[in-house]
Formats: sequence, C-alpha cells, structure tokens
Amino acid sequence: MNNNSKGNTNKFLYNDILFENSWKDVSLSEINEMVSDEFPGKKDFIEFYLANNGGVFTKGAYIYPDNFYEISNKDYYSIEIGSFFHIPLLEDKDDSCYTTSIERAKDRRIDYSEDFENFVLFHIPFADNHADNDFWIDIQTGEIKYMDYEESYDPDDAIVVAPSFLEFCKHIQARIR
Repeated sequence: MNNNSKGNTNKFLYNDILFENSWKDVSLSEINEMVSDEFPGKKDFIEFYLANNGGVFTKGAYIYPDNFYEISNKDYYSIEIGSFFHIPLLEDKDDSCYTTSIERAKDRRIDYSEDFENFVLFHIPFADNHADNDFWIDIQTGEIKYMDYEESYDPDDAIVVAPSFLEFCKHIQARIR
C-alpha cells in the first residue's frame, strides 16, 4: 500500500513532506486496543492514525526542539525522523511492512533495564529515526520525548522535544534549516 501525504490535505504534516507507505487502514477500536491508556493529545493521535497507520518520510524529515524549548545540547538542535510506527491488525500475520509496529517497538525496549520497564508503562513509542532511536509519548503529560540509545539507555536521559503529539507533527520539517 502506498499512501502518499504529499499534496493531500493532511492537517498534521506540511504539504512539502513526503510521507508514504502507510500500513493497512486501522479502526478506532483497533487503535484503542493497542493504545488503551488515556493521555493528553490522544484525540489527535487517533485522528492521525485513522488517516495514516504509520509511514516513512522517504525524502527526510526533521524536528527542531528549539521551536518549543531552550536547547543547551547542540547535538539535538535537529533530530531526524525516519518513520512513524504502525498499529498491526489482529488478523495480520504478514509482517512485510515498511515500519515497525508500536507493539514491537515497545517489546524490543522493555527488557533493557528495570528503569526502562517502568518507562514503558507510562510511554508509547510511535516513531524513530534512521539510527534506531525512538520518539515516545508520555501518557501522563502528553509530551513527546526522544531516546538516543547511542548516548544512554537510562530513561531519565530522554529529551523532551515537543509539548504534544499535534505540536510535534505540525513542526516536522522536510529540510534542515
């Protein structure tokens, strides 16, 4: 399936961003089954996933945390976003997808440490960069956090990059500024 957001009226992404290869359409009940917790911004998260069940930024995409916060570490002036994870369908056995599922992303991180096991209880992975680092929604605050596993596996080192899922999406840019 090749869903290309470029040129579409997608309220979440700028028109110049090429976002494609979404997984199969997902229903509201399937989203709620995968992401059962209530959190600030869940309505926007659901709306995004009803329109695009995951996808890949094939021409590149970046988030700039300094749109929201003062950044002291220049390594995180811009962070590349490679893809949004998909929500698998229950009847699906075919795993030939362009993206990782939210469930698989959570499972591959949960055993890192006891601290990370606790982190996963209150965070939902939804995107990554091309270096296998993840973006997470904090279900207590709605904030978006980034884990750079090359730097640390300690969840206390997660970097807050946006105040909400919607603000994160609306500030994704196609080019490095």
